[in-house]
Formats: sequence, C-alpha cells, structure tokens
Amino acid sequence: MDTLILPVRHLLLRRYIQSFLFFKEDTRQSFAYTTFPNTNVCLAIYRNNQVIYDVNGPTNHCKVSKGNGKVNSRLYGFHRLPFSVSIAGTIDQICILFKPGGLRCFTHEGFSDLWQSNEVLEDLFPGKTSGLIDLLFSTDTPVTRANLLEQFLVSRLLSGKSNPLLETSLRLIEQNTGPLTVNGLAAALHVNESTLYRLFLDHIGQSPKAFCQTIRFRHALSTLAVRPEGKLTQLAYTHNYYDQAHYIKDLKQFTGFTPNQLKHKFSVEQSELIWIPAR
Repeated sequence: MDTLILPVRHLLLRRYIQSFLFFKEDTRQSFAYTTFPNTNVCLAIYRNNQVIYDVNGPTNHCKVSKGNGKVNSRLYGFHRLPFSVSIAGTIDQICILFKPGGLRCFTHEGFSDLWQSNEVLEDLFPGKTSGLIDLLFSTDTPVTRANLLEQFLVSRLLSGKSNPLLETSLRLIEQNTGPLTVNGLAAALHVNESTLYRLFLDHIGQSPKAFCQTIRFRHALSTLAVRPEGKLTQLAYTHNYYDQAHYIKDLKQFTGFTPNQLKHKFSVEQSELIWIPAR
C-alpha cells in the first residue's frame, strides 16, 4: 500500500491540523496494519469502500472492503487499545489529522454523534462537500488534493481562535516535566475539576485523565522508536512512570506488546506514523 504524509502549509490551519495522510492500493491483495492510541482525531474519507468499524469491548478493528461507488467518511480517535485495520482489495483513502481541540474550530457537532457516523464529512459541513469530493477524487496527485483540502478548510473555519482555557491546558500538559494529576492541572488553571472535565469532553472528546495518559504513552513510544536500545528503567522515569513495571504494563495495554517485543515489530513512516504494517 502506498502511504504519503504531507504537512499542512497554510499558517492558520497549522494551529488546528497536523497533516494529511494518503493511502492507496490499486491491487486486489489484502493488507493489514496496526496503529496505536494518539491524541489526534483522524477524519478518513474513502472512495468506493465499505467500512465496518467494531469498537466493542476488547475489539478495536476496522475492516475496509470494496464498496458500491459511494464515498464514506469516518472519524477515528482516542483509542484505549491498538487500532487494527484490514483492507481487502483496492483502497483510495484521504485522512485529515486534527490536532487536539482542532476539530472544534470547524464544527459545533457533538463528538458522541460524530463517532457513530459513516458520513462525518457531510455532518461537519452539511451541503458543502459534494463539490469538494468531486474535485478531490478527480485527481490522483496528493499535493493537489492537499491544496484542495486546505482551501476548503480555511473557508469553513468557525473562528480564528481556539478556546483560551483549552490552549493553556494543552500547553501546561506539554510543558509538564513531572507527574501530572487532573487535580493539579485544574488548580494550575484556577478552575474546578468538573469544569476541566467538561472542557476536554466538549473540545477534545476525551477526559483530561485519559488525554494525559495518552500524551505520556505517545512520548514514551516516540522515545522507544528513536532509541530502541535505551534502558527501560531510564525510559520509565524519563516519562514519569512510577517504575519500569508500570511503563511496561502501560505500553502493553496501548500496543498489545511489551517494549522489547514492540521495538522489533513497528515501522516509522516519514518520522511521523508509528505503525505495524503487514501483508
């Protein structure tokens, strides 16, 4: 499967969107891959593919197969488990990776409804997407597709600013160098925990506790990818785990593997996408 990641070029959009991903497979061979929990929200647009997403209980699996010519779009994000995808046949998929809180700057729709929809693009921008879809899939050139997406998204911004309290929250989380609790974050922001909880659910779609846990996991995963031979004890303390056992347990919960198993399995695409691809 051909994979390409393109950064966002428009300065304003960079505040809300991390990158565009393009997946394309023109053969009828089956393909599968696994990715891991992240803080991004991914809006995936498929041309002529049927998408069945099972996220019940211990399962977090997406099956993509040949469709009936209809364009589908889904929202993925905030997994607490490894995200496995199996593809049967051809695929032409465009993904928009929104930064934490970025999607809220384009819509007032609630996350609970969007997670369940197979027509998320239309739900987000009702009556505005048919022309965009025609243009996107009239070209196979990723750069052209990215430019079209940027032009459309700039025109659909609700405002030029994110929520100030949310921006401060995210900045404190990213700059934190020690163990971070929800109570400590709320105190630093001079709000109560209930206010913080509602803020995160509304703007991000995940509780502050779960978000902080995901941030810590992603930092630990990125370090493991860069320094796979690093000592696990040092990696654990560097990323504010109580001890090595806690670090190993956390990575196994989020990836399905221990750190030693994982470092021999994953691949890094363009220094950004950490995944396990397999035919």
